[in-house]
Amino acid sequence: MNKRSTKFYRKNEEEVMKRIGLNPTPNSGAGQIWKEDGQSDHFICQLKSTDHQSISIKQQDVHTLEYNAMVSHKLPVFAIQFLNTDEVWLMVKDTDIEQIKNILLGKEEEKEIEEIFEKSVDKYTRKSYNIDSNKEEEARERFKERSRKEREAREEDYKKKQKEKIREWRKSLNRKE
Repeated sequence: MNKRSTKFYRKNEEEVMKRIGLNPTPNSGAGQIWKEDGQSDHFICQLKSTDHQSISIKQQDVHTLEYNAMVSHKLPVFAIQFLNTDEVWLMVKDTDIEQIKNILLGKEEEKEIEEIFEKSVDKYTRKSYNIDSNKEEEARERFKERSRKEREAREEDYKKKQKEKIREWRKSLNRKE
């Protein structure tokens, strides 16, 4: 069996996230702001895909998803895809089923959801997380600004290198004459 490309998996993640009603996360969540593979107002999702008949899920992956869900004040959903049949299965915590049902039926008010996540405790490290959405927005803006400055610096560096190459090329032409 031929190994699939990263491009395939990125495109597949995007398609699956849209298929289950979530917005695909840029760069598969590898950035500093947006995590996991897809998100909506209420859910955050990690996708694992396989060409094989079985799939292995590490507890660490589930805990990472759970942590990112707490930080973003969303419910975690783990998606599993069998590529040979294009089946997608969703895995959720049993304690979240009632909340998920209410959200899907439109019975859960936005305010109630915020109250649920206002203060969460990570039961593995016993750390409390109280996320201020203003701080999250400020962090996002700082990240965008830093990324813009880094891109401009790379572009400026590239232009300088190109000018230096042109100078060297002209010098080499003058020597040959």
